[in-house]
Amino acid sequence: MMEDRGKFNFSYNSNLIPKDSLVTMHVANETVKGALDKLLSNRFEYREAENFVILRYAPSQLSLVTEKFLNENQESNISGYIVNEHSGQKLANASVYSKRTLESAITDASGHFEIKVKNENQPVTLTVSKENYKDTTITFLSDVKVYDESKNRGNSNNKGNKPFRYLINDSSKLENSALGRLFISSKQKIQSINLGGLITQAPFQASLVPGLSTHGSLSGHVVNSVSLNLVGGYNAGVNGFELGIFNLDRSDVRSFQLGVAFNTVGGSVSGIQIAGGFNSIYTNVSGIQIGGGFNYVQGNASGLQLALGFNRADKLNGVQAAAMNIAAGNASGIQFGELNIANKKFSGIQMGGLFNYAQNLRGIQLGFINASDTSSGLSIGFLNFVKTGYHKLVVNTNETVDANVLYKTGTRWLYNIVVAGANLSGKKKLYEAGIGYGNELSIFNFLSFNTELTSRYLYQGNGRYLNLLYRLDGGFNFKLGHTLSIMAGPSLNLYYNQQKNAVNGYAFVIDEPNHHSSGNQNYSRWIGWTIGITIF
Repeated sequence: MMEDRGKFNFSYNSNLIPKDSLVTMHVANETVKGALDKLLSNRFEYREAENFVILRYAPSQLSLVTEKFLNENQESNISGYIVNEHSGQKLANASVYSKRTLESAITDASGHFEIKVKNENQPVTLTVSKENYKDTTITFLSDVKVYDESKNRGNSNNKGNKPFRYLINDSSKLENSALGRLFISSKQKIQSINLGGLITQAPFQASLVPGLSTHGSLSGHVVNSVSLNLVGGYNAGVNGFELGIFNLDRSDVRSFQLGVAFNTVGGSVSGIQIAGGFNSIYTNVSGIQIGGGFNYVQGNASGLQLALGFNRADKLNGVQAAAMNIAAGNASGIQFGELNIANKKFSGIQMGGLFNYAQNLRGIQLGFINASDTSSGLSIGFLNFVKTGYHKLVVNTNETVDANVLYKTGTRWLYNIVVAGANLSGKKKLYEAGIGYGNELSIFNFLSFNTELTSRYLYQGNGRYLNLLYRLDGGFNFKLGHTLSIMAGPSLNLYYNQQKNAVNGYAFVIDEPNHHSSGNQNYSRWIGWTIGITIF
């Protein structure tokens, strides 16, 4: 009800608030904060971000006890202790930082801290944060200067103010990953636990490794316009340009990112991202992504993904090009590679050198082997399989071979044919095997017409010769029931024959009557027929 009335949304860890609890409460003429304090028994603090109110579990209160405050050379040196306001217990691993200048410190095992802050003759404001505690802000007054504000607008002293905001989404994905555990220091992780999604902006960061940068342990809470990392860097995000051997970003990256080894981003990427090794993104990508090894996107990929190894995205709306491409969710666009896999609905084109698979094909597959669970599209390849598609088993006879068994699989629009057959006569033995394609056109509920083109190898007693029969069959299917039908129709035959002499006991097709020779002695042609039964 509060969300509906205030036209905003709450963001919180659902494990901390039992949503199935029965609540009886009357609130009138009350602020949102006041109503939440009553509802949640003053155990949470509240932060605003865009159209969200973030609930942060904080049942306890912090207090800062000052030990020393020295102000000289436009720098303040402050030391003291952070304690639990209720019990007086000194607290380790609490974050003490200046939002304006981005200097920070973490309390030691005895709760002690020391921090130096550039104040430039301004009051110094320190904020203290710790997990499960409400934030506390303390202001230390410096020398006071009185001036005419109308004459000092745009004064450089005010340019250091850096407005903070909050990340709405989970910003801990990167830190909890294998790369995060390897490269992000314990101090940076403590800052992240204490400050949560608190971030600010800065024009520039220079970094040697994630723990050694111009922003110190607060680097994971700063979005930089330019980030230059000699080996590796760790930011809240980038809104401009980032270059390094490797780059780690908690949240979003915009415009351009280049990692000689890899890029790992906990938020989304829009623009151009290039890595010599790999790119790993925890949400969405919109733009161009190029990975020497692979690109791995846990959200949506819109645009172009290029890699030598593989591309993977939850949903695809664009182009994937790699040895192997995987779309875990719905996909539209183009997949181009040796292996293409779409685990949900696919609308577009799969071009696979070896294999294409789509759970629900709505587009086109072009590959050596094509497979799908359901299909309303088109599969063109050496072998096409549709799990719930067109499946027929046919037994027939024709003017050349006495008994043939054909298996048809695919869709009515285009299906594969695998055929094997033999002559039943012991004096004129003949064996055949081949493949082909066909199409079924429904005329009435009980009648359909099939057009089929097959290529068949004929064994006539000598396997050293290539004897190929090309058949174009047109057949009418009369349905006798749900699984049984009778088919019959004419055929056009073109026969390529390398074998010159008959083998005793085997048929010699070229000597059959009604065969017409062509200008090439290896070819003959004739009109034939087919009669058969479709079993299912």
